[in-house]
Amino acid sequence: MSRAAPLFTVLLPVHRPPHLLPFAIDSVLAQSEPDFELVVVCDGAPRETIDCARAYAARDRRVVVRPFEKGERHGEAHRHAVLAAAASRFVAQIGDDDLWFPDHLAELALLLDKVDFGNLLQAELSPQGAVDIHMGDLADPEIRRRMREGAWNFFGPTCAGYRLGAYRCLPTGWSPAPPDVWSDLHMWRKFLQRQDLAFGTRFSVQAVKLSAGTRAGMPLEDRAAEHRAVAAQMTHEAERRNFQARAFQAMFKALFVTS
Repeated sequence: MSRAAPLFTVLLPVHRPPHLLPFAIDSVLAQSEPDFELVVVCDGAPRETIDCARAYAARDRRVVVRPFEKGERHGEAHRHAVLAAAASRFVAQIGDDDLWFPDHLAELALLLDKVDFGNLLQAELSPQGAVDIHMGDLADPEIRRRMREGAWNFFGPTCAGYRLGAYRCLPTGWSPAPPDVWSDLHMWRKFLQRQDLAFGTRFSVQAVKLSAGTRAGMPLEDRAAEHRAVAAQMTHEAERRNFQARAFQAMFKALFVTS
């Protein structure tokens, strides 16, 4: 008997050893919105990473593992191949080094009921414990213009979502970006160039970004230890609320400084 189409297809691209992967997968499987398929897109990932993902797939039928040879740039074309076979209504994505809160997909679904492409707010946790937030609203035409025309972006794939139907209306989907353009911004511009789509941002913090950029040179073993501690901390609702409060405090402080 065939499975009903899920509400979400969640893409999880990975290319490195699996030190961080279990934390990302666990955060997806803990979602309060359970109607999803999680596709681990292995972009030339080592055997131990594929084995780690397959162990999850053996325990939860919502997890699908798609191994690919290493693709150009960040293997964006592999994501397109996965979406070509998807039957969901919505698409979300999570980095293998990020963590979702349990209501991430539920909040994203509320947004995507109204818009074709949008995002929740991106909040980052520094190695020193500081919280920063990226500000913007896709409903603002000026924000969309900045993203289309300049090297500026305020959210990555972990906080983004879109309707699969809108994605399939694009002339091209996920594809390797030019060397001077971020991979995610290259994809976002394909949506933002359309005049027939609706855009928006939901002002909700439902993920922790543990940016590789601020952890350059940190061994994967050390990053895994950090992830383990943060993931354990964020299992408590009070800690999630505290992180969200700190993120909004950072936003209000930035607004006060720039106003």
